[in-house]
Amino acid sequence: MTIRKHLTFLILVFGLTGCVSLLDATSEGPIEEYSGTRTLGTVVEDENIETKISVNLRKASETLSNSNIDVVSFNGVVLLVGEVPDQQSKSLAEQVASKTRSVRKVYNELNIAGVSTWISRYNDAWITTKVSTQMTFSENFPSSRVKVITEQGVVYLMGLVSKNEGDYAVEITKNVYGVEKIVKLFEYI
Repeated sequence: MTIRKHLTFLILVFGLTGCVSLLDATSEGPIEEYSGTRTLGTVVEDENIETKISVNLRKASETLSNSNIDVVSFNGVVLLVGEVPDQQSKSLAEQVASKTRSVRKVYNELNIAGVSTWISRYNDAWITTKVSTQMTFSENFPSSRVKVITEQGVVYLMGLVSKNEGDYAVEITKNVYGVEKIVKLFEYI
């Protein structure tokens, strides 16, 4: 096998476990690490975190089981959005999320309110789609490193970005009709 094949094999093997980040070893210059890129292992771990928290919330109490709660994880940072009926349920949801393995931080943005209507959820999904599409088609913007979540017209931006990229993401989001508020939950690189 050639060196390039060995390198590709090692990146695939270790990348699946989340133990290595993406490297550029094909250029003539020094090897550079792309700090804003998540490994396949990290992506899978985020999906596992979301699943575990969602299941554990349903098991934690009947009230949480009947609530509208969305769980989003990006690089081990968890965002809880939706509606719960009382402060006790909101606190319990945060405790459940915080106890999950590999969770580094929890942002509890749950509203104490009745369950939202399907029209409200559809509108939020439409806003998320519009913002994500604008980011995808913006030149030189790393849209794959930003996750967009909308709840009740509030757009949450999560991801691994530079300060300038984060500011640009906010500018893109401001120009989308229906956005009532923008909350940045970025990790700056």
